[in-house]
Amino acid sequence: MSWSDSSRKATCESCGHEGVCISSSDDWGRTEEHWQGFDTVPASDYEYYRGRSEARIPVCKCGSKNIIIGGPISN
Repeated sequence: MSWSDSSRKATCESCGHEGVCISSSDDWGRTEEHWQGFDTVPASDYEYYRGRSEARIPVCKCGSKNIIIGGPISN
């Protein structure tokens, strides 16, 4: 089983801070997202604390959750 990664540019809509969104997937269809340059918080506090969801979204240092994911980054 192998994992495939793709990197995309991520930009905060509020302050212009830039980072990277790394999406990974495997042969079984599982996916993960990792963020460089941004912190992550639970997508929904209610769902997270009730144990119904582990989804996380990026948040910028300025506090904005409006992160725009751009085109792929070539290595």
